[in-house]
Amino acid sequence: MSELKERISILPRNGESLLNSIIYIIGVSLTLFTIYYAYAHPMERLRYSNLFLGVGLTLFYLLEVQKHFGNDETSERTQQSEQIGLRSITGRASAFAAIAGITQRIKSKYARIDPVIAFSFAIASAAATGYIEYNYANLQYDAALYGYTMVDHIVGLVIIVLVADATRRAFGNMITSVVVLSVIYAFVGPWLPGIFQHTGMNWEQVARHGAIGLTGTYGFILGVGSTWVAIFIMFAGMAKAFGALDYVLNIGREMGTSLHTGVVQIAVIASMIMGSITGSAAANTATTGSFTIPMIKEQGIRADFAAAIEAVASSGGQILPPVMGVAAFLMADIVGVPYVSVIRAGLIPALLFYFSVSVAVYLLVLKFGWTTEETTSFDWTVFLTGLHFAIPLAVLLYTLIILRFTPLAAGMYTIFTMIPVIYLRNLYVDGVSVDTVVDTTIDTIDGLKQGAVEMAPLVGILGSLGVALVFITQTGLAQKISLQMVALAGGILLLLLIIAMIMSILFGLGMPTPAAYILVVMLVVPSVTRMGVPDLTAHMFVFYFAMLSAITPPVAVAVAIGSSIAESDFTKSCVQAFRIGASGFLIPFTFIANDSLIYWSFPETVIALPLVLFGITSLVISTIGYDGVNALGYGHRAFYMILTFGALFGPLPVQITAGALIILVAFLSNTDRLPSIIDPARN
Repeated sequence: MSELKERISILPRNGESLLNSIIYIIGVSLTLFTIYYAYAHPMERLRYSNLFLGVGLTLFYLLEVQKHFGNDETSERTQQSEQIGLRSITGRASAFAAIAGITQRIKSKYARIDPVIAFSFAIASAAATGYIEYNYANLQYDAALYGYTMVDHIVGLVIIVLVADATRRAFGNMITSVVVLSVIYAFVGPWLPGIFQHTGMNWEQVARHGAIGLTGTYGFILGVGSTWVAIFIMFAGMAKAFGALDYVLNIGREMGTSLHTGVVQIAVIASMIMGSITGSAAANTATTGSFTIPMIKEQGIRADFAAAIEAVASSGGQILPPVMGVAAFLMADIVGVPYVSVIRAGLIPALLFYFSVSVAVYLLVLKFGWTTEETTSFDWTVFLTGLHFAIPLAVLLYTLIILRFTPLAAGMYTIFTMIPVIYLRNLYVDGVSVDTVVDTTIDTIDGLKQGAVEMAPLVGILGSLGVALVFITQTGLAQKISLQMVALAGGILLLLLIIAMIMSILFGLGMPTPAAYILVVMLVVPSVTRMGVPDLTAHMFVFYFAMLSAITPPVAVAVAIGSSIAESDFTKSCVQAFRIGASGFLIPFTFIANDSLIYWSFPETVIALPLVLFGITSLVISTIGYDGVNALGYGHRAFYMILTFGALFGPLPVQITAGALIILVAFLSNTDRLPSIIDPARN
């Protein structure tokens, strides 16, 4: 009997090992397939996107199974949850407690069968996309004329369910509810009032428009995501496997010991860089915040400030070129401009935002005395340990900016450069030996797998966004909302921009960056462009505010995660996040007023940039209430705020005057010569 039990106990371990091997093979294969497509273009992009969707969803669902496989802690937590649920029902009289207990029991029961469901969905993903591949010619060229079969329609619905469920698992219920509601809206349109009414669709039309007609799920979003986005995410995953992230963190730790402001600025920079790649402010806050927030708190910084700093920095990473939370690729395709134009358009606004965040953090550290007194000289040799990463980075910039290659081609050449560079570096550092070659080869294969694993959670949402987009546009809802916004604004641009700001924040609440951007593009951008705002400027405007939704109550998903890690009060953390990121709510209006910040020109950009920097600095001083030497009273802060609006939005003479006054007031304040009439009470 004991021997039998021992054999049975081995089965889960053997099964887990088999699962890990399958995941490894699929991950490596997906990255190699993407690189091969970038190199040879052996098929139509639509056909490639279907294969990418199938392999990506299969990998994602197997990773979901892996989370549960053989996890004894999960089973123990499930049993504890059931006991808590029972106590809630039997130990309390309230109906709410009973419902909560029942809900908890249902969740715990579902958690037990979830691995089976995830594995079934992995098989369904491979089967459904395999069906599309087998019947591709018919679905692409003939079915629209001769009609779709019952099996076609069923497969279409299955694909919609799969991408929606994958989105739920990776990004939560908020964006999934948008997808589900868009499908429901397609059905119930005839019974809705006003602008929401439309002719309606039956289930066959939903299946056709949503997937099987090679639209919806297979729209341009998946096409861009499976090529431009995928190659960059995979490159980032490989770089991480080669030690790029450790290199950045080592530099951060070294700089943290040599700066009086400590690790705070380094946390901002690290979160900014990682946030640009992840495509989700929430995910970035959770990952980088897990080590930056404890470091910030160890410096003595209050918990609510630590959570706010990380949340703002992680959210702002979504607007940082060249990736911009993968939205840069989508924006280039939607607007129809070269990718480099999007990078250029996003560069100055991103620098303005991070300049303001860095200044705000610096002033906060000084104001509350959170500086680090024991500093050491910076060890410049730390830069040499990762100097080899500069070579693939240079190739990336050269191919994108100078040669004007597509992001897919640029990413491919960057990967082709990085791999031999890593081999040469390891052979030079570790010595020429078989072991060095073998170890580097293993690291390379691990990097190929890691790149696919990093990409897998995005596959579902790329398909889901296509589903939501097709039903919102096919039903005419997007056009109706655009017309209503213009009518509501009464032809006044400023009022329309304020409405667009509010709607962009609302549509972005709880959303990952690609989803937030697509939603605001569908529903908000058309109304802004109708008022004469250039396309790229309008896209940047709404995208900026969709990003800021991550730090905007009541959801403020990045702040919520940050406050959970920091163990701080959510409301207090939201207040501090608003103070630190306040400039973000004015910068979009700034580049609407002066589009030379988006479309670079000489001398307009050269004149506008320093004036805007003065205005942003003035805004930060006003919101923080500190100028580097003195805590400021409300009179002084209000005066700075007036100068802010003058420097940001006034005519050129007003901007110059306001900029000069900002410098003068700051100088007088720092020398204690500020007239008391301006600042009668400093606190």
